[in-house]
Amino acid sequence: PDAPGVVGGSWLTQTWAMLVDAYRELNSRRLFWITLLLSLVVVVAFAFVGIDQDGITVFGVKFENAAWSTRFIPPATFYKLLFTTVAIPWWLGVIASILALVSLCGVFPEFISGGSIDLYLAKPIGRLRLFLTKYFTSLLFVALQVLVFSTASVLLIGLKSGSWEFGIFLAVPLVTLFFSYLFCVCVLLGLITRSALASLLLTVLFWLFLFSLNSTDAALALFKSTKEKQVEDQRALVERNQKVIDANRQLAPDRPEINSPWELQQQAARQTLARFEEEAAQLRWWHGLFRAIKAPLPKTSETVDLMSRWLVEPEPMLRAREESARQEARRRQERQRRRGAATTAATQRDRAEWNPDDPAVMQRVQAELGARRAVTILGTSLAFEACVLGVAAWIFCRRDY
Repeated sequence: PDAPGVVGGSWLTQTWAMLVDAYRELNSRRLFWITLLLSLVVVVAFAFVGIDQDGITVFGVKFENAAWSTRFIPPATFYKLLFTTVAIPWWLGVIASILALVSLCGVFPEFISGGSIDLYLAKPIGRLRLFLTKYFTSLLFVALQVLVFSTASVLLIGLKSGSWEFGIFLAVPLVTLFFSYLFCVCVLLGLITRSALASLLLTVLFWLFLFSLNSTDAALALFKSTKEKQVEDQRALVERNQKVIDANRQLAPDRPEINSPWELQQQAARQTLARFEEEAAQLRWWHGLFRAIKAPLPKTSETVDLMSRWLVEPEPMLRAREESARQEARRRQERQRRRGAATTAATQRDRAEWNPDDPAVMQRVQAELGARRAVTILGTSLAFEACVLGVAAWIFCRRDY
């Protein structure tokens, strides 16, 4: 038998050889270089987006907006927001991930068919180590893409704003983790079906299912927070009306007719409050149900959103939203002034009952999302990935090739 040092050296040599082989395989794939080139094009496109004290400039076109200007949002914060809300979720999180899935969906089906695996199994390599090495080296496709994109973004933000935001490199592990949640499912389906196309289509369907869950969760969180804010506002209105009624009773106890209009208004306010409380309870129930369904599944959107939580300061965004709300209120008042009495009471009531752009509502939503700990988000997602990989590894190790 080999000495321990020889065995360790052999193990490292084999692993390094498989890493080099995986890199060469990625290097030979055209989609790898196409995606890399497109990533650089996206960064160059961001270079034509700017912000000053009057608003935002996109490819030389000026969009004046007092809220979205350097008076409320520092340039470095604006570019980080652009990176975390556009580049990460849409380019790296959707388009580049789809290209990566298309490129990598055939890795394991091609590996276990056509005699490709025989060359590896003929060597003293354990099947489990072979499986895990092949899996993790395949993730190099995404890790290298995100590393190049993040490096270019750091340089862009540093040159345009004078602030070198090295925290952007957090995108490398986070986006790679996000992609691994999908890729592990693709690997399992590829081993079961032995078809790259079938594994790709089924993985995309699973991704759409996760996207629908995350979208429903976010929508219900917004609806619930809006309705809870309405409950609080309506309860405050009921309390104010009651104080007026009690004061009238003390000032004129022998004239109960004074309170007749107030009592009618109070009765309507209590009915509205009861309706709001019932609707809020229903929204809380549905939100809790979807949270329970999401609990054991990978948190794709929330993993990517950790970049915004860790990288972007919330205060400038809240000030910008408050200014946007004030601008919208002024525009609404101007429209009402021009229409005069054309605005009906029903329209006013509808606006009072539904205002998801209220800064107080957005603060509630952000507080609720911020209360979801990163350890829980990443832990439950990695637990799901470990279970799926465990099943895939068992199939890989037990199957005859």
